[in-house]
Amino acid sequence: QVDEDGQKSMKLERPRLLTLKVLPGVALLAFLALVGFMAYGSQSRVPKLARATTSVGKNSFLSEVSDERVCLEYPGLKLAESSAMSLWATCSMKWSEDCTNSGCCADAGMACYEKSSDWAACRSGCDLVDERNETWSCRKVEPILTHTYKSCLDACKEDASCQQVVYDTSAGGSCSISTDRHSSVVWAADNFNSSYCGTVAEVDVMKSMLQQVGGQLPFQLPQMKVDNCSWGGEDCSQTKCCNDVACDAHFTACFPYSCYKKTEYFSGCRLDQPPPDWDGTWLGGGRVHRQISPAGAQVSLQETSLYCFSVINWQAPAPKPFWSTEAQLADNMKTHGISIFQCDGHDFYDGVMTPKAAWGSFSNIDAFVQVWDQVKAKGAYKSYAWTVKVDADAVFLPSRLKMHLDKLRTPRGAKVYLENNYYQFKFMGALEVMTREALDVFFENGQTCLRGTHEGGEDFFMKGCMDALGVDHQTDLELLKDKYAAQDGPCTDGWAVAYHFHKKILSWNWCYNEVVCGGRAKTCPAGIDVEFVMPWAPNLPS
Repeated sequence: QVDEDGQKSMKLERPRLLTLKVLPGVALLAFLALVGFMAYGSQSRVPKLARATTSVGKNSFLSEVSDERVCLEYPGLKLAESSAMSLWATCSMKWSEDCTNSGCCADAGMACYEKSSDWAACRSGCDLVDERNETWSCRKVEPILTHTYKSCLDACKEDASCQQVVYDTSAGGSCSISTDRHSSVVWAADNFNSSYCGTVAEVDVMKSMLQQVGGQLPFQLPQMKVDNCSWGGEDCSQTKCCNDVACDAHFTACFPYSCYKKTEYFSGCRLDQPPPDWDGTWLGGGRVHRQISPAGAQVSLQETSLYCFSVINWQAPAPKPFWSTEAQLADNMKTHGISIFQCDGHDFYDGVMTPKAAWGSFSNIDAFVQVWDQVKAKGAYKSYAWTVKVDADAVFLPSRLKMHLDKLRTPRGAKVYLENNYYQFKFMGALEVMTREALDVFFENGQTCLRGTHEGGEDFFMKGCMDALGVDHQTDLELLKDKYAAQDGPCTDGWAVAYHFHKKILSWNWCYNEVVCGGRAKTCPAGIDVEFVMPWAPNLPS
């Protein structure tokens, strides 16, 4: 019978061997079979074995044992299906669908509550009298069959015609059973669990098919389609979606443009309702900005090699008398072999003066684009999985970034950038991290983002451009600690990848020592000698 922790094995790279229970009359035969299964476990892929709890008489022979049903499982995979039948009713969407028959909800945090004998709905909670002054019985409606992996697998074991079962925990749970078997992997994610079921006599056949499955792992997720959307002023009749977004001053709310039909020959993207002389038919909204979840245990992952660079204006004077110059900060990193010099590849690129900018950041988008043109022309980024732009006044730890990337589990080949801080639009320019594939998209089509006036923060431009080009994102708001986000404090949290800003070499080195030694002085071999130490205090000049 299936053990109770069956679902907890979803993240294991290898399937597990479940216990096999038999009656004394066939104990020896079962033992020999179990030894055979364990011997197979020494191979590269080990099937997970489940056995139906049917009775076998004392004098049963091999022919009788062969009728026993067993299942071999592969967690984290969805196998191809051609004759699948859904065992459970599809779970209902929240609010608007009647869940009386399904008894389950597709949306997380929802439950099915009865309003009357002929209507129930998925809601986060239930009041006897709702906001429309309508009465509810509030009886919670449950599915007829519990939506668990065990109940799904048991259904297949008890059906002699069932040869394959696919279980999915998402959208309230689903269970599909098939009368044939397939070895092609069509998707990999931890919410899936695929199993072959059959008689003991069919175990060798099922094991052979599982070996074919294992040969397709780790699974390369197919790349998501990037939709072509239109900019303001362009005809959106064909794309039916828009790139432009308008945000309030603090980026607390952003509003996508929509595509409206003007005439038979032109449709345009607008933020507001179209004027009376337009046809006014709504054709579509803004581009969907997709957030990529961590990949499952069976998925091929993006490597963690890093190409890191900083932009340095070598001739620029110190903006304030007590600050260091950009060149001095860069030389400090180079002398100690730290920051970008600890990446797998690194470069400095020449910056230009931007008189309207605060020191260390671009305010002119044209100057920013010139830097990225240098990166594209050199082409070094293509040899690494990730590209990282780091401000020289940020204390940056490449080894920690790799730890964060391990946790994010980015699918191989994904076009993503990383949101790095909770502040405003969640992409602060002191640390910009993106995959090689995302940068390829930017280099190919980024010129289309240069519209209107070219002044503004380069980080907001970069994020907005990548969103508009269909680049996806992942979120790790603990990557960057930035004083511009009111995150002033010692560099002792043990997890942030970069600390910004430290515009004096002494302050920069203090922060670095806090990271590697736990205090501002050099008290460990990896630390940096400093002239003197002052304890951290809020609002001290940096």
